[in-house]
Amino acid sequence: MNAPDRYERFVVPEGTKKVSYERDTKIINAATFTIEREDHTIGNILRMQLHRDENVLFAGYKLPHPLQYKILVRVSLFFVG
Repeated sequence: MNAPDRYERFVVPEGTKKVSYERDTKIINAATFTIEREDHTIGNILRMQLHRDENVLFAGYKLPHPLQYKILVRVSLFFVG
């Protein structure tokens, strides 16, 4: 079978960070967090909790591919200045 082993969904490989952060260069106060070895469960919880914060303008997540075990969480904050 071509499916990856089940443990690969949960175990973070050595040398890989659980969470990485990339700042958006086009939108002020926006960033994308990559969370390894997570799925819709954590993505939806994070999105809903971020929407409760009054400083958050946008919060969303996506799974790039069903066989890639990571989520991308995008957050944009109100600009106060």
